[in-house]
Amino acid sequence: MTVSAFDSRRAGIPAKALWLSAITRKWLTTGVMNNLGARLLVMLLAGVLQFHQLGRDIRFHPDEANFMTYARGAAVNGDWLLPGALDKPPLTIYSSAISMVATGVVADDEGVLHLDPLVGEFAARLPNVIMTILLAGLMMRLSWAVFGDGLAALAAGLLTALSPYVLAFGATAFTDLGLLFFSVLALYWVECQGYRKAGLALGLAFWCKQQALLLLPLVVLLLVAKGARRASVIRLVMPLVLLSLLLIVWDAARPETSVFLLGSVNNLPAQWIADPAEWPGRLLEWARLGAWLLGPPVVTASLLGLAALRPFVGRATRPIASQTRIYLAYIVGFVALHTILAFNQYDRYLSLVLPPLILVASSHLPALLPRGRLRKGLSLALAIVLVSGALWSLGNGLPIGGDRGQHDGIDDLARYLKSKPVATVIYDPWLGWELGYYLGQWHNKRRVHYPTAETLAEGALALNEVGDRYLVALVDRGYEDWIAALEAAGFVLTLDYEHNRYIVYRISRAG
Repeated sequence: MTVSAFDSRRAGIPAKALWLSAITRKWLTTGVMNNLGARLLVMLLAGVLQFHQLGRDIRFHPDEANFMTYARGAAVNGDWLLPGALDKPPLTIYSSAISMVATGVVADDEGVLHLDPLVGEFAARLPNVIMTILLAGLMMRLSWAVFGDGLAALAAGLLTALSPYVLAFGATAFTDLGLLFFSVLALYWVECQGYRKAGLALGLAFWCKQQALLLLPLVVLLLVAKGARRASVIRLVMPLVLLSLLLIVWDAARPETSVFLLGSVNNLPAQWIADPAEWPGRLLEWARLGAWLLGPPVVTASLLGLAALRPFVGRATRPIASQTRIYLAYIVGFVALHTILAFNQYDRYLSLVLPPLILVASSHLPALLPRGRLRKGLSLALAIVLVSGALWSLGNGLPIGGDRGQHDGIDDLARYLKSKPVATVIYDPWLGWELGYYLGQWHNKRRVHYPTAETLAEGALALNEVGDRYLVALVDRGYEDWIAALEAAGFVLTLDYEHNRYIVYRISRAG
């Protein structure tokens, strides 16, 4: 029985309570409450998986160690302008530095700040974990904004939470996750026609990584498809330009080489166009890496195969088909660009392809699944398959992501080296950023790098040092020439440490 507002007042029922009751009845009859519970479950699953990844005992990848050395300098020394040879914008580094201050930095009895390297790992990766959990929810919102289908939105969130790329890079300190999060946020606001917010999010993506430039073609395609007016484009461009100018001002305020100039030197190839003979091999390599975007390769292939069946099963509505073509065109163009141009083939470079690919794969599921109870059963079965694939991937080790155990034991090596006398000379031809991070902010050793065995021998002879010195080497790198060069220069080398991949030779003067 329906109660009118007049009857409710006569009965003493507040109008607000009646309104809430009507909304609740509508939610229950349309199933929105159930969808809300499913969305929360997807985000809970994302949280469980990400904090599981965060709890792994795994050391930093060299790039993580590099970026987090800057973050530690800000957190411990107050170097918030990040002095040094930095080639990335600062936003994700700042978020890790703030996390270090909040969760890891402690003061000793003399008021000197310290950060344990392993605690620093947790603190540095925590912001990306939080953004990754939010990313699953954001992808559901984006899918709903694009397609207006609850099942497609749930599938998009589940594919995001379970993607091997998200599992591999979420609990890391790479700058790519910040780029991915703010890029998806920008796409969401473009789809919702919140153009000022879209420009703000896109500007924040630039503050994370210069590769945000590669998102602009997709934004332009969406603006054209929506018939955005000039005023709408201006609303998007203004905050983007403002944030870009602020980033340029920040960069100019640093006493070091511009992050943009150094980023160009470090990342742009000397030969822009790859040799056409290399294109097939480069495309196969991107395909090999991309096979893990939606799950294990068999899962990714199956989902894309289902998407390919969509034209033969019913007919998609014109808006859905149009939007799907836009995102598919972006994926094809992105991969083609990275195949033709001589970019490095790093797995994380495919991160910007993940959201469009998830949208393409998930948008077809509602039309492919039958209606009624069978639809719910098949949806649950698909979710179980996706979760099982993710758990299998984690259990067998992902072939993408961060360090993947290559630097296990570097913390033990650092403790061994720190036990040596003050001002001990450590020759470090290979470990660079990684060893520097794990030695800590206040280590009192003299770590020296020479690029070749010959220059090392010359430098060792030129240094008038009485005490023993140490050469750090890797068992899987050719270090024999370095040993021979030092022995030829008259030094005596004795194996002093060996653990995992690491060996250390004590260097003494003959006689």
